[in-house]
Amino acid sequence: MTRFTDEEFARLVAHVESHYGIDLSKKRTLAECRLRLELDRLQIPSLGAFLDRVEADRTGQLATAMMNRLTTNYTFFLRERSHFDFLTREILPRLPSDAKSFQIWCAGCSTGEECYTLAMVLSAYRDGGGWLPPVEILATDLSERALHRAQAARYPAKAMEALPTAWRQAYCRADGDGHFAVREELRRMVAFRKMNLMRPYAGHSMYDLVFCRNVMIYFSEPARRRLTERLGKSLKPGGYLFTGHTELLPREQTVFTYIEPAIYQKGGGALS
Repeated sequence: MTRFTDEEFARLVAHVESHYGIDLSKKRTLAECRLRLELDRLQIPSLGAFLDRVEADRTGQLATAMMNRLTTNYTFFLRERSHFDFLTREILPRLPSDAKSFQIWCAGCSTGEECYTLAMVLSAYRDGGGWLPPVEILATDLSERALHRAQAARYPAKAMEALPTAWRQAYCRADGDGHFAVREELRRMVAFRKMNLMRPYAGHSMYDLVFCRNVMIYFSEPARRRLTERLGKSLKPGGYLFTGHTELLPREQTVFTYIEPAIYQKGGGALS
């Protein structure tokens, strides 16, 4: 395998950080192994030549292929369960009775396990007699490959091991070959969209909850600051941000108040 030159790798690191906020500087071996597959597929002799084509491609297809190779999409249902326990215990019972909707953004939704877990948690709360306004979940990711898997809503049994048996029975159906499919009524609660978190985006900007978990660990420090600011602007006053348990918000940020590990609240009031 032809190794990337130092100059080529530095150019890749700069390109990916500039366009996507992701820091590859300490992941040279991973980048070489994954991108070599793409270079071989396209019969491109060097990383430099590949980046030339990426930057010249106005369709964005090569950039998409590159990021599909570079990004990791490992997750599972009910990951970091304490977040969902907090949601059920502290947030849902306190929703105002005149709320017109309950809007959630899963930023960096990967292959969909997180957003469908949310759909199950909310459905279980409602099925148990709890009141909820209409629920809307927006799930976004940079990877088209991950989004296609999320939209298919079909998962191996191993990905669902943490789910209560009653939830698997109520909200999924056996789909052969050791897989389960999320039921249609839960799938209708979720809308998927491709999104680069480092790019301006139009649309709704007042969410009750934002889940951005195990995303910032891949970002450079400047990108984490920009993303934290953007997430703050996307939340209603009193809204909650959930991050990964290994992630810390920038020290200088003043928008969020720490509530408990990996849970923050935007100032300005309660959810309404």
